Amino acid sequence: MTVIHTSTDTVVATNSSGNSTVIDQFVHESEHALFIRALLMLSLILISMNINGFLHKIKFHYLSETAVTILLGLVVAMAWTTISYDATNADIQLDSDFFYMVLLPPIIFEGGYTLQRVSFFSNILTILSLAFAGALYSTFICSCMMYFFSQFVYPWSFVESLVFGSLISSTDPVTVLSLLPPSVDRRLYMIIFGESALNDAVAIILYRFFTGLADPKMKLGIGPFITSVFASAAVFFGSFLVGIFVALIFAKITKHVKMEEGSVYEMTMLILFAYISYLLADVLGMTGIISIFFCGIAMAHYAAGNLSEEARNASKVTLRLLAFMCECFIFLYLGLGLLSFGNKATYDPIMIIFAVISILVSRTHVFIILGIKNMLIRHQKEKATPIPFNQQTLIWFSGLRGAVAFALGVTFLEHPVFDTNIKASIFGTTVMVVVLTVLVIGGLTPYMLVWLGISEPEGDEHEHKSGGEGDEEEGGEGPDEDDEEELMGNAENKSVFVWLQNFDSTFIRPHFTNETVDTFVPKALFPKATLPADLETPKRKSMGSRVSGSYRSLHKKSVDGGLNGDLGESGLKHVVEKTAELREEVIDKDKFEIE
Repeated sequence: MTVIHTSTDTVVATNSSGNSTVIDQFVHESEHALFIRALLMLSLILISMNINGFLHKIKFHYLSETAVTILLGLVVAMAWTTISYDATNADIQLDSDFFYMVLLPPIIFEGGYTLQRVSFFSNILTILSLAFAGALYSTFICSCMMYFFSQFVYPWSFVESLVFGSLISSTDPVTVLSLLPPSVDRRLYMIIFGESALNDAVAIILYRFFTGLADPKMKLGIGPFITSVFASAAVFFGSFLVGIFVALIFAKITKHVKMEEGSVYEMTMLILFAYISYLLADVLGMTGIISIFFCGIAMAHYAAGNLSEEARNASKVTLRLLAFMCECFIFLYLGLGLLSFGNKATYDPIMIIFAVISILVSRTHVFIILGIKNMLIRHQKEKATPIPFNQQTLIWFSGLRGAVAFALGVTFLEHPVFDTNIKASIFGTTVMVVVLTVLVIGGLTPYMLVWLGISEPEGDEHEHKSGGEGDEEEGGEGPDEDDEEELMGNAENKSVFVWLQNFDSTFIRPHFTNETVDTFVPKALFPKATLPADLETPKRKSMGSRVSGSYRSLHKKSVDGGLNGDLGESGLKHVVEKTAELREEVIDKDKFEIE
């Protein structure tokens, strides 16, 4: 008995030792593959940054940063598959969980936190119409056309066509926005940006609904379609509430709690609360994109004034850093994905051409919605400026496909119900449509801007950031007085927004922020949101202060002797008297407006 017992222990020990060795070897290989992937991706980001920097230096604007990143990923994928380092190419494939959990949240949150909120909400009806009604229209038209075209190549069912139409309806016009000149209409920039920010969530909601139709228990018809529309609206509203709720909690804490290591803790809480809003919305069966986007807007509106100056400055840089890194990762994976998925992707040139035609036709909702908006403007008491046809054409043209469409395609590959050949066809078509729209439409953008009369042919606009983009990165600072007039001319339902701003400043902001006034709202649009002297920004100087500054400059030049020969003592006294009179008139006018 003893011998048998001892022998058994020895065998068990031997087996345990063998299993442990295998497990250790597997863990070591996994860690090695992870290090290789991380080293590869970080090196590619550095290379793409230097290439883009060189292209900007030589003023070559016809290959966007996104296009450079995708092409770099494609070149690396060709080399990777040639050397056969990884037989399955798993190390260079985008994982859908990694995308939704790590890469997407920083991009969406940074877009909401640095958003020009007045410009966004003053055009919110147009943005919502393009994002929701436009996404439904685009999905339906694209699905019908692809269902018809596919019958000539590789037949798709109508449900499969709806899945493709929903995932390809997500837009990412980052290339167009980056090339807009500084003098561009602020409303045009915000409509393009706002539509893309919101229709990502709509695309995900529609994708989940249409993939659910593959269940044999589900039936396609008018009833389920109407149900999906109301369900999408409910999901949007619920996600909106979750994001606002989490942001208000963060604002309440930062209003009353001050810590010794203020900036470090405040930045940590900012990022953690944003991520909580994203996860909480998904746990509750809603969409985290909408939640974290509006959480960012609400945090910038209510909580930013409670943060220390160091935390406010650091938040802009940190969030932009995270968003930039995540964007680089996504488009590198897109370039790598052209070859890394192997037999999982089918690239049919005819289907790709049909898909490009379908999405261009499906984008005609831009002309329909904006045409209706212009008709309504003509019958409004508070008239706004109509959107001209050249701007409508640019909005239609800016419907590039991007990160979310690619990620939904990767997610579709993992769906257990659909046929493998169908998944390969839809994924391959999706990837090629994204790449072609980024490369071709992105490359044609400079010519389109000139042809539409939005930018000058050989100007120096590209040496500067576009007006909308620069304002966003300034963290929501207020526009100057010329921009206030533009907002007044373009705002929708100004009386409603005045009432909402007054309600917010009276009943909500005092409970959640230390600021007594809103530091970004233009006085021309919301008269009660005037700034105290210590919060006045250089962009928003009054006429009196500008005249005073001009006089001081003039007086300094006179003292230095530069103007004595031209003005003399009598001329200088005359300037002083006129300046004083003008200042008194402006001050009296400002007092009247405040009252």
